Amino acid sequence: MSEQLPEQQKPLLVIRAPLSEDGFVSIYFSSRDGRLMNEEEWWNLRQLIELTNKVCVKQQARGQAA
Repeated sequence: MSEQLPEQQKPLLVIRAPLSEDGFVSIYFSSRDGRLMNEEEWWNLRQLIELTNKVCVKQQARGQAA
């Protein structure tokens, strides 16, 4: 699902990571004034990724145990 951004709001690719042999995930950051991410936003993104990774690892472990 793509979000429609205002014309002056340009997204910046922050992370692109492989999920499988032929699948990738991309995370974009954008702000109304076109600025880069600040330290707090980077920290929040890192926490989100770490939490998501923990959930995915647990789900994979459950799937392999079944």
